Amino acid sequence: MTRKTNTNTHIMAGQTKNRLIIIVAGLGMLLSTLDTGIINVALPFLQHQFQSTTSTTALSVVGYTTSLAVLILPLGYLSDRVGRLKVSLAGLLIFGFGSILCGLATNILSLIIFRIIQGIGAAALQSTSAALITTLMDKDKISSALGILGIMIGLGPILGPSIGGFLLALNAWQLIFWLNVPFAILGIICNQRLLNQVHESTTRNKFDLLGSIINALMIICLLAGFSFLSKSSDFKLAIILITCGVGLALGFYFFEIKSNNPLIDFHLFSETPKIWLFLLQTAVFGFTSAIIFLIPPFLFEKIMHIGVGTTGLLVLGAPAGLVIFSRISGNQNDGTKSQTFSRWGLIIIALAFISLVLVNTHWPAIITGCLFLFGIGGGYFQPANIATIMQSGSSTHQGAIGSLQRMIQNIAIASGTAIGSTLINQTTPNLQKGILYNWIVAMVLVLLILTIDFMVSHPSIKKAKQPALK
Repeated sequence: MTRKTNTNTHIMAGQTKNRLIIIVAGLGMLLSTLDTGIINVALPFLQHQFQSTTSTTALSVVGYTTSLAVLILPLGYLSDRVGRLKVSLAGLLIFGFGSILCGLATNILSLIIFRIIQGIGAAALQSTSAALITTLMDKDKISSALGILGIMIGLGPILGPSIGGFLLALNAWQLIFWLNVPFAILGIICNQRLLNQVHESTTRNKFDLLGSIINALMIICLLAGFSFLSKSSDFKLAIILITCGVGLALGFYFFEIKSNNPLIDFHLFSETPKIWLFLLQTAVFGFTSAIIFLIPPFLFEKIMHIGVGTTGLLVLGAPAGLVIFSRISGNQNDGTKSQTFSRWGLIIIALAFISLVLVNTHWPAIITGCLFLFGIGGGYFQPANIATIMQSGSSTHQGAIGSLQRMIQNIAIASGTAIGSTLINQTTPNLQKGILYNWIVAMVLVLLILTIDFMVSHPSIKKAKQPALK
């Protein structure tokens, strides 16, 4: 059973403490998301550098994302036991050390191994970022801080490709990884100062090893299945792996329900059943975000025949909107408007996809406007969604709840990328049809989750339609 061992006792001045927490949480999220996008641009260069094949070089991305996804939930659970600041500090140290090693790699195998180490650090950072804010910051500053966290999530897709491209142009591929080091050091200094002066509330539970193994197998099956999905020759294998992943997910749920020390205490969800809706919203947003970042380059370059440089600017609409309006929504939300902001964010996202379905595909400025509209919706949705999920969980399980949110979103992003790529491949050479199908799938998913949200929020309407019993 869960037992509190101590309560939060703050010695540090509130304003200083809040700033340090934002720096630690924000840097952790920025570094872990930045490093996914920054290496994607470098894959052709690294393939040539290490004289490797495309599929082998891609394992440097797969190793990072898999280790991140597999460990994020166990590390979130661990942070509730030993302290979020301790796990975050370990994450910064591991991530920084892994970044140094990546820059020193002399062959593709060593790079893959070092990227896995980076992924372990990234899992520790992502699993604690939201929990640090919700458990240690002053209550009136939490919504604004979550808005900043949303900015950091959005900055990764903006900065990653552009910084990576610039450093590769200088033939300094090592700096792609070493760039992380000074920021990791800054985070370590701030984290250590917090550790010296802020005491966290923790719980004493045995580590759920078997649950962690089931969770790991589930993640591996799902990610492997999604990676094979876009290849026609591996389609059957992809379906088998995804089916196994779904089966393991159900097994994980029933195992955790019966466990005395579960990674995720699903019994708490019965006290706040709406958390299932909030997590489903997270998945839909992750899926649609993948579509919105995957498809536009095909549209601009292949359909409109726009150059790579101009395309790079046009696709910034979505992340730019996300960054700007995450900050705006964070300042507008006093902590009581999270569900409303989530709902309005999804409505704006739905309007963005409806526009993309209806708009003439030969108008690049309007397409970019639609992407920006998606970013506005994401800016309102994401910080509010994180807040509603964290508020739905116990104060002693914030690490586990926050890591569950990030894990679901990461899996949804992987599935969106895989399904989007599959639709493109299956409709080739009619690329325009594949792009339209992607917009339609995303639009339908957002409208469906809005419908579910409406039905859950207005149960009286459903009851009113039922005939009265005589």
